[in-house]
Amino acid sequence: MLDIQTFKNKGTTLEDMGNKIKQIQEDSENESENSDDDISIPKKDILHDTFGDKWNDVNQKQYGFIIKKLKEKSLDIKILAIGGENIKSEKIDCIFDIKDIAYMGFIDVLKNLFSIKEKINLTVKKILEFNPNVIFSVDSPDFSYRVLNKVKNINNKIRTVHLVAPQVWAWRENRKKILYKFIDHLLLLFPFEKKYFEGLIRNSFVGHPFFDFSVFKINKLEEKNKKYFTLCPGSRNSELKTFMPIFIDVIKKINLNYNFIFHIPTSENNKNLINNYLQKSKIDNFVITTDEIEKNFYIKNSILTISKSGTITLDICKNQCPLIVVYKTSWLNYLLIKPFINTKFGNILNIIAQKEVIPELIQGKCNADEIYKKTKEFIDNDLLGKKLVTEYTKVLETIIVPDSLEKISNYVIE
Repeated sequence: MLDIQTFKNKGTTLEDMGNKIKQIQEDSENESENSDDDISIPKKDILHDTFGDKWNDVNQKQYGFIIKKLKEKSLDIKILAIGGENIKSEKIDCIFDIKDIAYMGFIDVLKNLFSIKEKINLTVKKILEFNPNVIFSVDSPDFSYRVLNKVKNINNKIRTVHLVAPQVWAWRENRKKILYKFIDHLLLLFPFEKKYFEGLIRNSFVGHPFFDFSVFKINKLEEKNKKYFTLCPGSRNSELKTFMPIFIDVIKKINLNYNFIFHIPTSENNKNLINNYLQKSKIDNFVITTDEIEKNFYIKNSILTISKSGTITLDICKNQCPLIVVYKTSWLNYLLIKPFINTKFGNILNIIAQKEVIPELIQGKCNADEIYKKTKEFIDNDLLGKKLVTEYTKVLETIIVPDSLEKISNYVIE
């Protein structure tokens, strides 16, 4: 069994990018099963919130739990994976670490095409040598699909189960027509996705495993006075470089009129980097957390969270905290990708609701002045935050499936 996880593509010259984009436009209408050599640009880096920066610690833990459940169901099961520390902690043999293909952004993708292709070929080679009964792949379509397609062309007896459908409702809808060639069972996170795949491929709605509360508990300890304010700048260096200067300016504006302790959840690897950003800016009213229980506590007791679009927004919603989503990429990335986007929103809950339930400040609006202006509305009017939480909770309920991880593991091992 293979757990193929995070993959984000990278870039080269402007001429190459122009040719690549033109090629993607042409191929999107007529993709074939033999497109192994063409690494197309994943929508994930643009919509962000469809669990695009997914493979943070929490998500890695989810798939660690799936492996645990598989082991419980079959004591003699043998597993080969691509994964991070949580997968390795289960004493699973890994082909390589997920970080080796965790690229971020349109331009970065093209720079690493040859490296990506090498990883694809290595993965295929190792799978064929392992000769599994089933391949379980997770998201990362532009990596996973090429691996699955190559394997299926050589050994069609290996069953393939893929979790997270391609975002055909937002980007390159014709992709759905070729999935049956290399995916035997597609597991869907959202109920509205079924209409895109019915009659084309076997599919099952399993809900989002992030909300499997049989596994992931929430710290319910709540304070009466909301003295914390959470900021989520992302986990990658490129994201921190983009969002920390903006967030620091927002903190300075808030500090002029209000008295909060700013909470920044992050990983152990980024803790010192974020601390340096804040100290250089002479900001001292902050706390940085790396522990999941502590993160949940501070988010739940924050008056508001400003977050880079991504999986972390679901964590914020799970903790019932009012939220503003922000995102910004280079103008080159933005201009190159914008023509391909078929949705008005970047946050998945807004996409599901088909309206802006959670405020979004994207690209040109992602600046300290606009963020502070929107933030001030929530600080000065507590009812706005309560109304927002009520509205996004209604949307969340549509993707919550009891025992989601159990369902996923059952489909994998059936």
